Amino acid sequence: MGDTAETAGYEVSLPVFEGPMDLLLHLVTKDRIDIHDIPIHEITDQYLDYLRKARAFDLDLGSSFFSMAATLLLIKSRILLPKRRQEEDGADEDPRQELARSLEEFKKMKEMRQMLEDLLAKEAPYRLREAAELRPGAYAGRISTARLAAAFFSLFDERKEEATRLLAAEEVTFDGQAESLRAYLTGGGWRPMRDFFLRQKSRMALAVALVALLELIRTGEVEADEEAGGIVLRSYHTK
Repeated sequence: MGDTAETAGYEVSLPVFEGPMDLLLHLVTKDRIDIHDIPIHEITDQYLDYLRKARAFDLDLGSSFFSMAATLLLIKSRILLPKRRQEEDGADEDPRQELARSLEEFKKMKEMRQMLEDLLAKEAPYRLREAAELRPGAYAGRISTARLAAAFFSLFDERKEEATRLLAAEEVTFDGQAESLRAYLTGGGWRPMRDFFLRQKSRMALAVALVALLELIRTGEVEADEEAGGIVLRSYHTK
């Protein structure tokens, strides 16, 4: 009877993750494991245990969860090979390091997303009125900050860097993205916001581009409106 109660309670508390990297990061951080020194046997066992419980509770798991399970098992099998066999197979690098790099990048992007969501939440009480009401003529649209954020996050989630690719370091500045947006809107007329965001080569660049857009809308330099195809932008100075 105690086991039944415990199972029922666990069913309620079984966490749901956005994807396999989210689950892996949870397993690593909950035990305070160094990302660059992952005990692959332990993490693989915990990962597979979660999949078994999730299926028992009829949680909908995407194919990416099972693809990651296969990757973990492959890394585990490579580590089990004798050192000489690893060298013969050309495995000069610790097979865990590709996973560690991906986890580290995913952690950075998750922290950045949370930071943006927190900033938007803190700003919400000050946006009870739309910018058009605050500055007549400087903002003709009725696009709320929440609507812009929703459009941004849909693109943010679409831009999924390859799970095992080591991403090159990059420097993205607010001023650079603001100038890029001004150049994009040169010539007047409405331009799709999505096209500007799709020019960004990484999630980092996409996040800074959003901050630049919000600031130029706040100052009245850029207008935003909504058409059938989505959110559109134009420069207030060149319309």
